Amino acid sequence: MTPETTAPRSSALEHSTLPFAVKLARAAGKRLLDWFGNTEARTKEDGTTLTQADIAVDAFICAEIEANFPDDLIISEEMNHSHHKENADVWVIDPLDGSTNFSQGLSLWGVSIALLERGRPAVAVLYFPVLDMLCHACAGASAFEDGRTISARRPAEIARHSIFTCSAGAEQRYWPRLPAKRRTFGSTIYELSLVARGQALYSIVSEPKLWDLAAAWLLIEEAGGAIDTLDGSAPFPLTCAEDHSHPHFPLLAAASPELWQHVRASIMPEQGPRCRRGR
Repeated sequence: MTPETTAPRSSALEHSTLPFAVKLARAAGKRLLDWFGNTEARTKEDGTTLTQADIAVDAFICAEIEANFPDDLIISEEMNHSHHKENADVWVIDPLDGSTNFSQGLSLWGVSIALLERGRPAVAVLYFPVLDMLCHACAGASAFEDGRTISARRPAEIARHSIFTCSAGAEQRYWPRLPAKRRTFGSTIYELSLVARGQALYSIVSEPKLWDLAAAWLLIEEAGGAIDTLDGSAPFPLTCAEDHSHPHFPLLAAASPELWQHVRASIMPEQGPRCRRGR
């Protein structure tokens, strides 16, 4: 597999790595479909699900990046958890988000690929193979689903027919006192993509790691939404010499900065509103 362009990296509006990242996500998705329904699951030490497909596709993605961008570094869920070089471009990979869904034959799972430049997301691709849905964003260049511009912005009135997503376990610490209806889908990147696509007003994820959020973070920002941590931690700018398998970054994503503040005040009123992200 080779990049579809050999031009040097340029502005965010014409990022030369995007065609490569899109092609790589689709190729990884094809390999995952070959494993779908034909793999065994086990539980890792951190309580998450691992399948043979996670390991095989992680290795495939890392090998393709190393072959095409040998000077770049990689952080991935199954292969590489840290890096030790300052000022390097870093790919952040989740080869299979929604491994439990995948192992049980459910369709909501996907591939997450992000490229970080100067420690912050510059390119993001999310691909959901069973749905054949691909979302992408470049910093400063809007967000897209299958080539169509998407927007998180929508009327921010929270009613009983409004939808929000909430990861399993989030209700124990981050339950909002608002009338919207909760949905849980078993894939962090899918739930966050619903905010970017304007289908969910907000999303709460209690224990995501770097590879769960890197691509979705940029997608939501470029779709005009707001995303930030609930505990003041900062995944970006990325720091080197850290084992990224340990820190969690409890997240709130919302359709707008104003809605982000409103939801957070409902969850954690004693700390008051705050939102650094969104445009």
